[in-house]
Amino acid sequence: DAESDLLMRRIGIPIWVGALIWIVWAVVLAVSVSVVGRMRRNGETPNQYLEIFEVMYRIGSLIFGGGQVVLPMLQTEVVPMWMKKDAFLQGLGLAQSMPGPLFNFSSYLGAVYKGVPGALVAYLGLFGPGVMLIFGMVPFWARLRHVKWFKSTLNGVNATAIGLVGAACVILWEGAVTTFADAMVFTLALCLAVVYGIGAPWVVLTGGVFGAILHKDALGLGQNEWCSLGQDL
Repeated sequence: DAESDLLMRRIGIPIWVGALIWIVWAVVLAVSVSVVGRMRRNGETPNQYLEIFEVMYRIGSLIFGGGQVVLPMLQTEVVPMWMKKDAFLQGLGLAQSMPGPLFNFSSYLGAVYKGVPGALVAYLGLFGPGVMLIFGMVPFWARLRHVKWFKSTLNGVNATAIGLVGAACVILWEGAVTTFADAMVFTLALCLAVVYGIGAPWVVLTGGVFGAILHKDALGLGQNEWCSLGQDL
C-alpha cells in the first residue's frame, strides 16, 4: 500500500541489500564457529582474539530479550576460563553503574582477558550481529508489519523475552547472593530502584557503600551463608 511504499522510500535500503546483510551475518557466524570448533577438536589452541570474537558473535547472534538475558550465557562462556566469578560480578556492577546499554559489559570482559585489543574485539563481536540484523530486517519491515501471523509471532517473542529476563534474574541471584548481607544489599537496591525510582548509578553506589559497611572487615554483619540455616535444620 501507499504507507508501506512511503516507509520503504524513507528507509532507503533495497530488499536485496537486506538479504545480502543476512547472508553475510550467517556466513560470519558459521565460519567463526566452525573454525574455532575444528581447532578445539584437533587439540589446537585457537587464537585468543578469534576466540573472543567467536564467543561474543555467537552470543550476540542468539540472544533475545535485552541485555540482562545475555548475562547467564556470558557467565557460562567466560567463567572460569577468562576470569573468576567475583571479577565477572564486579564488572557487571561497574557496567550497570555506567551510562549506555548493558552490552558495554562485553568490553570489560574482553579487557580483563586480553587488554584493550580484547575489549575492542569483544565489543565488535557482541554488538555486530544486532546491528547487522537490524539493518538486514529493516527493508522487509514495511511489508511484514502488516502480516497477521508475523505480528502474532512478535507478541510471542516479546512474552518469551520477559520470561528470559526473569530466568536471568534467577540465575544471577544464585551466583551473586550467597550470604544474608548479599540479600540485604539486594533488598535495598530493589527498593531504591522499584519503589523510589532512583537511577541505576546511584543504586549501585548506594549498594556498594552498604555492602562495604556489612563486610566482614567492617561491621561483619550478615556474613552467614544464605542457605546454611536450612542446611542446619
